[in-house]
Amino acid sequence: MTARNGHPLVSYQPLRLLFQLSYIVVVIVRLPYYATISLIPFLKANRKWTAKQNFMTRIIYPLLDAVSRVGITETLTLDPGKEGKRFQTVPVSTSDVYKGPLASKTVKPAKIGGTWYPDAPGAQVTTNSVVLYFHGGAFVQGDGRTEQCGPIAKYFLDKGTADAVFCLQYRLSGHGGMNPFPAALQDALSSYLFLLQQLNILPHHIIFAGDSSGANLAVALLRYLYEFGSAIKTPTPKCAVLLSPWVDPFYLDPTGNPQRSTDFVPGTYGTWGAYSYADGCSEPWANPYITPLGHPFPTPVPMFVNAGTSELFFERITRWAVEMRGIEGKVVELHNEEDAIHDTYLIGQLMGFEESAWGVAAKVAEFVQDL
Repeated sequence: MTARNGHPLVSYQPLRLLFQLSYIVVVIVRLPYYATISLIPFLKANRKWTAKQNFMTRIIYPLLDAVSRVGITETLTLDPGKEGKRFQTVPVSTSDVYKGPLASKTVKPAKIGGTWYPDAPGAQVTTNSVVLYFHGGAFVQGDGRTEQCGPIAKYFLDKGTADAVFCLQYRLSGHGGMNPFPAALQDALSSYLFLLQQLNILPHHIIFAGDSSGANLAVALLRYLYEFGSAIKTPTPKCAVLLSPWVDPFYLDPTGNPQRSTDFVPGTYGTWGAYSYADGCSEPWANPYITPLGHPFPTPVPMFVNAGTSELFFERITRWAVEMRGIEGKVVELHNEEDAIHDTYLIGQLMGFEESAWGVAAKVAEFVQDL
């Protein structure tokens, strides 16, 4: 049940407070149960997991469900904050580059920002290898700043994949028609053009990368460059690193999915993100810029695709990678992260999958260095 502006009724006070308190009580009452099924081998969701991995997977599910049911998108700011000089604003490019699906009568390009890792770029940035990173969060959460993307950037920097990482703070979607498609994709294009035109970084020094919804955004930008790159005189990047890409946002009923019991992503989270992002779009599940699965396309850009074998979207990611491989000359390296849940780059440290994420980082480095 929703209010007129699309927000759930529980997002309004005092219903929100009552809902959150009752949900917390339920989670607390269940703690002994979560602990029991995490310690006893035959009760574990995955017997190869540690107690921490099992416990965190169980407890994050209801907590994320509670956040999703309230559905309040965080407010972003262009204030540098604690990132200081590492935070950089990105201006809107010339209007003629936002063509086709990016030319919207209601959603206009906007000034955005992003955070550099490890430091703000100097003169050497023109010769450096740079990762342009699009964070995950179902298009409704995240900002690319240190708390979220610091550990992610470390995976790229410490393994030698790139010299610098720029994590984009793209506009987030939300209930009530807040920044729907193509806002985030407009921002992704603006950031790429900023690196090329303002910082003079060569395209073959730029790597597109993203996790979950951010990987979806990276794929959409590659599709846009395939279809409109020549018209806007913009070349493609060196390669793309796609981590647990959200290739089918409207896959919201996991009934019968063997990974349902081994992942932490509730259906309410995907519903919040998918419908907020696609607000106003006709048949978004058939829109190739929103739903990559079922819509392969040619591109000269090599792709590294990572999927956790215990994540809810494993089968769909695998199927999409096979679709892309079916195009002649397409380089797609699919890496199966054994017994891993969704998006270990983002939540590995919190949930006990950090070692697994470092393993993926090593594979990413090999992939990039072999190109």
